[in-house]
Amino acid sequence: MVAPLNSLVQALEAVPDPRKPRGQRHPYPGILALAFLGCLCRHTEMAVLQRWANKHWDILREPLGFHRPAPPHATTISRNLALLPMDTFDSAFIGWLGGLLLNLPADTVAAMDGKTSKQGHDANGDPIHILNVFAHDLKICLGQWPVTEGKATEPEVLKAHLDELFARYPGLTLLTGDALFTQRPLAQLIVDAGRHYLLAVKDNQPDMMEALHTTFDGIEATTPDVRTVEKRGR
Repeated sequence: MVAPLNSLVQALEAVPDPRKPRGQRHPYPGILALAFLGCLCRHTEMAVLQRWANKHWDILREPLGFHRPAPPHATTISRNLALLPMDTFDSAFIGWLGGLLLNLPADTVAAMDGKTSKQGHDANGDPIHILNVFAHDLKICLGQWPVTEGKATEPEVLKAHLDELFARYPGLTLLTGDALFTQRPLAQLIVDAGRHYLLAVKDNQPDMMEALHTTFDGIEATTPDVRTVEKRGR
């Protein structure tokens, strides 16, 4: 736990500190890292985040670069986040995450899926629909982009960011998706990039379904290399 936290703080040192030098009591990268970890634990209210940090301060203080005996106050965290330049934060965080993933095996699988954010809203107060590329084995979102601009669809948004995604994560080998992503242009882009895809086909795609039956119905069935199991909760 300590090594990734230290490297996260080091990466966030690239984010310019917008505060005035006078009266600074806490390191800016540490505040950003603390807020990020709190959000991972679903503590998005600053008062709740402060109580959570206070409870785990013995573990968090040193790796995050703090020296004071208590975590920053909720007002301090809120005030510092309000000054945060998101573009430089995104760059620093992506660089940190990419560095961690460099040591992973070059067979990472990620699922493409659209989700509506419960907490993110646009200028009109409407929830933001987001395309996520999520690596389930790693439990990490490798990329997410809004689908609300203009008349863009999830596949169109993915095509626009596919080169960026593969350049950022060289070990990303296989993309999976539901029938919405089963389109020849998208599949061709994935193949051209030297990657693989696993996409669903449904009955509402009759031409593609017929082509699959024509190709595979006469082939002798063999034992699959991998089986999927659907887990249902109680």
